[in-house]
Amino acid sequence: MKLQGTGLSLISVLALATQVTAQEITEQRLTPDQIPWPPSQTNQIGSGMARGLRTTYLVGDGTKEGLYTLVFELGPQAQIAPHSHPDSRSCFVLSGNWYFAYGEQFDATSLQVLPPGSHYTEPGGRAHFAETRETPVLVECTSVGPTGTTFFTPANDPRSGTN
Repeated sequence: MKLQGTGLSLISVLALATQVTAQEITEQRLTPDQIPWPPSQTNQIGSGMARGLRTTYLVGDGTKEGLYTLVFELGPQAQIAPHSHPDSRSCFVLSGNWYFAYGEQFDATSLQVLPPGSHYTEPGGRAHFAETRETPVLVECTSVGPTGTTFFTPANDPRSGTN
């Protein structure tokens, strides 16, 4: 079975993960209410850093070399500004409708709705942006770190102190 996409498929990410031998994955089972959301989300590395965005690493640590899986949750009526990550990610929409597109400028006409169960990729260095509308969204992404976030418009970067 071939997954469609312009970047790494989940199969490719898992193949890369088998090459990461220094990291051990432990047994873990979490229900949605057991997801360990950090108390502070300010400028979290590897996220879109939008107001109201909650991100946590479930496996690994995206700031270090090795396999990681993160989940993020964003409430309704929210936007994520164009940004990129140095690593390539394979992502699945777990709940809600995610409006997602590629490009260095936010263009609402290029957003494609990705309902629950949808897969998309975030190729390393490729700008992307997104928004939610009537529903919140929960998304899971897997990659090999380290990760980071680069905004294409400096004023959109919360670390700049200008927004």
